[in-house]
Parts: sequence; structure tokens; C-alpha cells
Amino acid sequence: MSEGPDESIEVGKGRRNFLRIAVTGAAALAVGGVVGFYSREGEVSSLRKKVEELSSKVGVSPTPTPTSPAPKNLNIYNWTWYANLALVEDWAKENDIHLVYDFFEDLDTAISTITTGAAQYDLTVISDNEAKELYDGGYLMDIDLDKIPNFENVPDEFKGLPFDPDNKFSVIYSYGTTGIGFNSDFVPEGVKAWADLFDVDNPDSVIRRHAGKVTMMRDSTETLSAAAIYLGYDIDTTKESELQDIANLLIAQKQYLYGYVQTEDYMNELPVGQRYYISHAWNGDIAGIVYASDEYKVYIAKYYDNVKYVVPEEGALVWYDNFVIPKNAKNVDAAYEYINWFLEPVISAIHTITIKYPYPAGLKYVPEEIKEDPMIFTPSDLADKLYLGRALSPEERAIREQYWNMVMTA
Repeated sequence: MSEGPDESIEVGKGRRNFLRIAVTGAAALAVGGVVGFYSREGEVSSLRKKVEELSSKVGVSPTPTPTSPAPKNLNIYNWTWYANLALVEDWAKENDIHLVYDFFEDLDTAISTITTGAAQYDLTVISDNEAKELYDGGYLMDIDLDKIPNFENVPDEFKGLPFDPDNKFSVIYSYGTTGIGFNSDFVPEGVKAWADLFDVDNPDSVIRRHAGKVTMMRDSTETLSAAAIYLGYDIDTTKESELQDIANLLIAQKQYLYGYVQTEDYMNELPVGQRYYISHAWNGDIAGIVYASDEYKVYIAKYYDNVKYVVPEEGALVWYDNFVIPKNAKNVDAAYEYINWFLEPVISAIHTITIKYPYPAGLKYVPEEIKEDPMIFTPSDLADKLYLGRALSPEERAIREQYWNMVMTA
């Protein structure tokens, strides 16, 4: 596992020096029957104006955010491609907060950073059971919901989730599934199942026919679980015989892969398809490709219809990412202010429209063409095919890590 942030920005400094995908023109956004137009228009102040306009159109008045006179710094640690950075930077400027925003691309890196103290953060976003493990290990603070009045905007189905039934240490950020993305120009037959990626003994399988053009994630939880689902094992198995089968499967698969890659890489590559065109991926990342999403601008129209996402027939992981406050946080009040701001319905809605992941507090203000997209909002009829893992003990995680390292070094 690597330690520390993959990348960081400070207020006023863009995370990118270029746009990943060039898209011209403004996109129409329909909310409550009213059409508005949302783009950065060169300055984050323009986006602030649009937030105010949308708030007025949908009849939502911003809830005053509790402020404290002291905090002037806030260090956030989050996944890549997971927030509208124009909104975030504008919030920081408006509240006179010096913001440092660091990024990671897999849970292994995030957990290592938090547990080793390689860097200090006031607020981070961590997935369900990993958050529970960090809390049990003494690495997270209790959450004071009284300091987050906008928590009332979170739909009931996203409160008291199984890994934290009393919201003792977490507040929902976003959620989704982990499946397979592919470019249909190069894979016209489509991809339907984990068998398409793991049936290496079949010369007519997808992975054999497209050898060298397939990638898997560099996240141990996701990749071990995908192989476990294909083999019919518990996604959190710690049985060494089953973990050996999983490792053997992944090692056999490796010769047909382009490699193990991260979000940044497959989001740029899948629309092009030069190096590879099938990827183990998160749903919102693929939706972000399809809509040519950008961390600063808001686009509604689809741009890459040839990029597809599928929840495999055998099933897939469902996950819930959450705000958590590390135990060694120094700017706790600022962290609460940020969470409360993020849970403003219009702020959450614009994050959904921008990033193409669902942010629950703003669901009812998201335009229908986004709300009805199964890449973004997982259809309810898939519920029986989705697996939510459990928290692991340090000993169980160490056992699984041994077999993951076996795969990585093979």
C-alpha cells in the first residue's frame, strides 16, 4: 500500500491544467419544470449565482450554517473525481477558510494514510465497512449530529445504515455499485458477467478474445470481492482455501490483462480505447465518462454513448461512502461546517449533476434525465444481486492482504 495523498489542491489552484474532455456549449438543466443553464462561465462566482437561482426556482432556502470565529483551515481527504471543486473552492473563500483538498484512488491507500498518521486530515470520505473498522480501531471521532442541522435533508433510507445504525461516526456522502465499464465500439458483443472477465480457460470468452485490453482495479476490497462473487464465495471470506482459489483465479487472469489501473487512468482511456477498452469500474466513473463530466463544469447531455456500464449477472458490490472525522483532526468545527454545507439540497443536487454520482440530500432536485439513468441511480430491481460487505477485524484484513500481495507480486 502506498501512503499519503495521490494529489492535492489549494483554494484558487485547479487540480488539472487541462480539461480531460473538450465539450463546447452550455447544457440544459430541467428542475421542477424550469430550465436553467449551468456552466462555470470562467469564474466560480458565476456558479454561486446559479446555485442561488436554482434554490429560488425549486423553493429551497439555504439553512444558515453554524460558524465559529476560530477555524481558518480545513484539510479534506477524498476520492478523485468526487466533488464539484468550483463549489468547494467558493465555499472556502466565502467562509475565509484555507482549504487543502487531497485525493486518493483506492481504499488501501486511504486506510494506510489514516492508520499510520502519514498525513493529518480534518475530514475524509471512507466506504461503509472500512469506516466501521477505522472507528473500532480508535481512528475516528464520534459525530455530533446536532452540529449538522442539514442531516435532516438526508432521506431516511440513507440514515442508520447497517455498518453504523446510529450514525455514531458517519454521515452518508454517496453510494453506488462496482461493475464493468466497456467501449462498445471495440466490444460490440457486450459484457454481461464476471465470467466474461474470469473464464480464462475458455478461448472464446471475452477476456481471451480481447486479451491485453482489460483492466482490473488496484483496490484489494473490490478486486478480491469480484473474484469471490464469480466463484460463489462470501465476498468477505477469510477461509484460506477460498482465498487461495481467489488468488489463483486472479493470477491466471493477469496474463490476459492490460493491468491494474486507477480511476484517473480508465476514465481517460475508455472513451479512446487505444490501450484498453474494458475496465472493472465504479458506476459513477462510467457515468462521468458518458456525460463528459468535469470537476468544475456541469454537463447534462450525453457525449459518449459508446461507453457502457453493467452490473454483472452474478451480482456486484454495493457501497456507501461516508463523511468521517479522523481522531487527530485539528479543525473539527470547520469539518462540521463543510458537512452541513454539503448537505444543502441544492448543493448536493449540483454535485450529482456535475460528478454523476448520487448525493442523497439533493436527490429530489436532480433533473429526470439524470435521475432515470441506471448508471447513476441503481435500479431497485437489482437489489437482490447486490452485496454489502461486513467490517473485518485487523486479523481478518491481514489474512486477506497476504493473498492480495500474492496476486500483486505474481
